[in-house]
Amino acid sequence: MAQVKHISYYTNVMQSWSKQLGSKPTEAHLSLAHVFGRPGKQSLAVAMALRDGGVTGAQIKLASSLVDGKATPQLNHMRDLIAAKLFTREAGEGYCLTLAPKGQQFVDLHGAKAAEKVTGGKPVAKGAVKAKGKRKAKAGKVTAPAETPTPEAATVTESQPAELTA
Repeated sequence: MAQVKHISYYTNVMQSWSKQLGSKPTEAHLSLAHVFGRPGKQSLAVAMALRDGGVTGAQIKLASSLVDGKATPQLNHMRDLIAAKLFTREAGEGYCLTLAPKGQQFVDLHGAKAAEKVTGGKPVAKGAVKAKGKRKAKAGKVTAPAETPTPEAATVTESQPAELTA
């Protein structure tokens, strides 16, 4: 099976790339970003921040407008990764990310699984669905058998005054 490239998710974006956006993110940047999230605007912003020199807010907006025509900032995912200490943000203008030790552990655990899903020899099902078996009949409510009045109870009720029984 041919190896699927992460950059193929952004074909239209890469064809429309301009000098204002800086250098294009490499396959390595995109594959690393995809380990932490699915392909899309958020992962593109993370991959751009992994480049030398990082990315500015204006570049993120311009790149996101190439994806769907909406120039919206895509910082939620990136900020979450920084807060989780998976990446560290370098000082300077814009966002420049480097992989933190905790992030490297995450890549070691989940990177191979992500690579198998993308490049594996066998198709990987998204989630195995168990076959549903026949349902077992639910037991109905068990009710106590109706009590039959005993001769003693009948005599007690008959001896009570009519006012109390009514």
